[in-house]
Amino acid sequence: MEIVPVLDLLGGVVVHGRAGRRHEYRPVQGVLVEGSEPVAIASALQRVAAAAALYVADLDAIEGTGDNLAALRSVMGSVRAALWVDAGVTTAAAARDLLTAGVSRAVVGTETMPSVERWEALRRDIGDERLLLSLDMRGGVVRSAAPELRGSAPLDALRRLDASTLPALLVLPVDRVGSSGGPDLATLSAVRGRLPEARLVTGGGVKDAADLHALQEVGADAVLVATALHSGSIGAADLTDLSGA
Repeated sequence: MEIVPVLDLLGGVVVHGRAGRRHEYRPVQGVLVEGSEPVAIASALQRVAAAAALYVADLDAIEGTGDNLAALRSVMGSVRAALWVDAGVTTAAAARDLLTAGVSRAVVGTETMPSVERWEALRRDIGDERLLLSLDMRGGVVRSAAPELRGSAPLDALRRLDASTLPALLVLPVDRVGSSGGPDLATLSAVRGRLPEARLVTGGGVKDAADLHALQEVGADAVLVATALHSGSIGAADLTDLSGA
C-alpha cells in the first residue's frame, strides 16, 4: 500500500488541515522540520515516507482567493515525487494549466464541482488518467457545489458520476482530516465493493500504523497522511512492511 504525504498550502506556507474548517488552519508544526516552508516540508515528508507521490491542496485556489503556483513550482523543482494537486479545478483550461506546469494529476473535488455535466466534460477533454476524482464527504454524505450530488450517499454519487470505469478514485471524509480520530473504514469498504478494479485512495483521521493496516484490509491502495507524519506517530519504520503490499 502506498503512502501519499499531504501538503495543505495557504498563503504560501504549509498549514495543518482540521476537518475542512479552513478559517482555523494555522502553519504546521511538527517533528520533521522547523517552520512551515513548503519545499523543506515536502522534502521531509517525501523522505520519511519514501513517497513516489505527494498530494497538494492549494487552499487559496480552492477558495478562489489566489493561488500557490509559485510554491508548487518550487516543490516540483526540488522533490523527486509526482504531484497530485487539488486547486479547485472545474474547467479543462484550468486542468491543462496545472498539467502543463508539471502536475501529474489534477484532482477534481466534488466540493467545488458545479455539476455532473462539468465532470463529464472534464473527462472527455482531459482523460481519466490525468484526473483524480475526489469524493468529498462530511457526516457520511457527499459535499458538493453540484445540486444533484450535494447531500447524497457516496454510492449514489458514484453512480451519477459514472465512476465504474475510473482507473482511480479518492474517497475523502473531509470532517476527519487532521482529527486523528480514525479512518472511515465502512465507506471505503462499500466503495471497494462497488468498484472492485479501481485504485482506491483515501485519507482523513489516520492516527497510527494500526489505522494503515485496517485501511489495507478493507481495500485501500494508497492513503493520504499528514498529521500522523508531522507528529511522529507514524514514522519510516512503521511504513516498511506496507511498502509494496
